[in-house]
Amino acid sequence: MRRLLRIGLVLCLAVLGSAPVFAQQDDAATATATAVLDRLDAGDFEGATSGFNAQMKAALGPDRLQGVQQKMEAAGPVLSREAPRISQRDGYTVVVVRIRRELAALDATVAIDHEGKIAGLHFVPASGGPQ
Repeated sequence: MRRLLRIGLVLCLAVLGSAPVFAQQDDAATATATAVLDRLDAGDFEGATSGFNAQMKAALGPDRLQGVQQKMEAAGPVLSREAPRISQRDGYTVVVVRIRRELAALDATVAIDHEGKIAGLHFVPASGGPQ
């Protein structure tokens, strides 16, 4: 019984000790996602792609990214952004930010790889909850 208690205590300490690491990863992921969204809003498409990994740069260069931004701007100016929702999926840190524009709300999903580079960027009409 004592041995089980020790194992349980060690596991609890390990989980508690890893909490700051996850918080730091979440903070870095939030900063990366916010930076790319800020650059898009500012029209800095070259700067927005600077944080992309090689696959993303090949798939979504500055010109294509500008086209994506123009489509989103059809929904009007940005009114606000909600607090990011962060999760871990398939080895990526995924940050979802709801962007409220004048005519619609969009969910921006930014997937960040283990090197801190953007490995995915996706925009869809917001689902669920008030829009």
